[in-house]
Amino acid sequence: MEENWKPKMEMMFDSIEDAWKFWVDYGGKVGFGVRKQYSNKNKHGIITSYKFVCCKEGLRKPDKRDYKTIKPWPETRTNCQERLGIKNMDGKFMVVDFVEEHNHDLHLPETTHMLPSQRKISQIQCQQIDLADDAGLQQRKSFDLMSKEVGGRTNLGFTRIDQKNYLRKKRERSMEHGDVGYLLQYFQKKLVENPTFYHAYKMDNEDQITNVFWADASMLIDYECFGDVISLDSTYCTNTSYRPLAVFSGFNHHRKAVIFGAALLYDETTESYKWLLETFLEAHKQKMPQTVFTDQAQAMAKALGEVMPGSYHGLCTWHLMQNAIKRLGNLMKGGTCFLSDLNKCMYGYDNEEQFEEGWSTLLVKYDAKESEWLQRLYTMKEKWASCYMNKVFTLEMRSTQLSESVNADIKSFMNVKLDIIKFFKHFEDVVEEKRHNELKCEYEAREKIPRLKNSYSSILQQVSKVYTPTIFDKFQHEYELFEACFVKSINIQSPLVDCVIATESDLEEWRVSFDLDKNSISCSCHKFESFGILCCHCLRLFIHMNVKSVPEQYILKRWTKLARGETLSNVAASNVVEDVDLSPTQRYNVICPHLIRIAIEACRSPETFNLLCKVANELNRHMLEFQNNPTSICQVNEFIAKVKEIGSRNDGSSQAKGLKKEKEEGVQNV
Repeated sequence: MEENWKPKMEMMFDSIEDAWKFWVDYGGKVGFGVRKQYSNKNKHGIITSYKFVCCKEGLRKPDKRDYKTIKPWPETRTNCQERLGIKNMDGKFMVVDFVEEHNHDLHLPETTHMLPSQRKISQIQCQQIDLADDAGLQQRKSFDLMSKEVGGRTNLGFTRIDQKNYLRKKRERSMEHGDVGYLLQYFQKKLVENPTFYHAYKMDNEDQITNVFWADASMLIDYECFGDVISLDSTYCTNTSYRPLAVFSGFNHHRKAVIFGAALLYDETTESYKWLLETFLEAHKQKMPQTVFTDQAQAMAKALGEVMPGSYHGLCTWHLMQNAIKRLGNLMKGGTCFLSDLNKCMYGYDNEEQFEEGWSTLLVKYDAKESEWLQRLYTMKEKWASCYMNKVFTLEMRSTQLSESVNADIKSFMNVKLDIIKFFKHFEDVVEEKRHNELKCEYEAREKIPRLKNSYSSILQQVSKVYTPTIFDKFQHEYELFEACFVKSINIQSPLVDCVIATESDLEEWRVSFDLDKNSISCSCHKFESFGILCCHCLRLFIHMNVKSVPEQYILKRWTKLARGETLSNVAASNVVEDVDLSPTQRYNVICPHLIRIAIEACRSPETFNLLCKVANELNRHMLEFQNNPTSICQVNEFIAKVKEIGSRNDGSSQAKGLKKEKEEGVQNV
């Protein structure tokens, strides 16, 4: 039978594109590269003839500079005569010249995929490369993965050099208008995806963008639910320009980190921070946080005092410890306990007298009375010492959990070579990781039943149903501690009850007041005022007074499982479809999960695997026909009917499904 893939005289093609594709396929089968040599056009610009040749056609022109070249490029041209000439015949193109003659070695079938004419990255493969790059996979690893998916590099259709060039050109196109151009395009894309996306930027007198702030829809919702205590950190630098990255974060109801917004600042002046805080409040509808934690930046502190005068300003102890390590390293030589002693000043003293005594001991012990940094730190003791902050609502954010979590994730991708494209991709990954952590906590809360240390306690039974597991564990810890407490003295003057709570192992005493009419209680330790759950001292009095449940006002909604129950409907995230006619990339994203699921299910048994192979072969054949010829609805329906017929013949009925029941009739006779 005559070979249809081989050119012959008077062969007809519908278009130049069809003829070129045929020539490319022919070169791949024989083993040579191809290129276009020239075309002729008439006065109307219509192509009258075209000539395709072997890539080794012609000879390289001599270069007078060759004698200076130490390592010249190898020769690739051999004046090969292989060619295909076509001529326009009333809109169609006919082969009028074909020479089948090579004067060089042809490539092996195993190496033809390396020819430039045989290499092309499809639109879907571009999508896969983009996804791998966004996920942080090395180019080599993503190339190997894609190769294994198609059964080897020979079937992939491109090389690692093509992959590298694609990513480089993509970045160059994205950065065509510079950082600002990409930034505005990024924000526009986010607005199309969700109109509630908020962004703002500040410009100087020369119309240069200085500061940029953004917050997506989920950040707006998170702040509405959990924006009572926030942390503002601007200790990161994004790239070689050392532009500060400011991140607003806080705790959700599982006490996991959430991000409320971020900004790229030009500098760390009071003016920049004022703009940042004002923009942050504008994004969140002027809702003020109760407490804001920052580092020791004086410019930030001044801006906070002007923009958020009603919010308490605290200092993040994690940053304090980091600064102490940098500035007071000489006090830590020889394995001293300086950091432990400083940490004790932060957390270990319950009253101001103990703190003052401990601070004096610290200065004397390490001969640090002349340290300017410690002197300045002491003047701000109301912002970081626990004895001065026990009445401030902090959610225990002063501890290192939040700062360490956010810092570790963000600094994991920060480096001097980071461009703005990579920055936004990696920052989105950090935000997504935080949100996924919350989903894991939600799963655990529904999957696992909390274990009560005292299953007969009505209070524990009550709060176990409303608190998230993390907060319930903290409450249950307080419940355990109350057993070590006793009522030292009590004074009942209805409706007020005043008592003194003490422990056998500690000389400390706490005063607890209980109003029977208002059902309100307070303790001198201020656990509820600072964290939002009742302390063991209050629980001790409750048990003493035979109170069976925690009053509603002492169960903060922000710590409950229903903390997100009443988010603003106008802020709810929603996807907006930009165009009904999806792009190939969008179509790939839609259909790929379905096909992967089908493949996974089909591989569970030989029968379903054989069925999928038959359907896939039939589908592949019809897809090629559909691409080459216009397809009618009837043809599509015929194909679907054929697929159903294949499925009915391969329903796996011959495969054993399990042990046969002894008598099917027995079920009916019962």
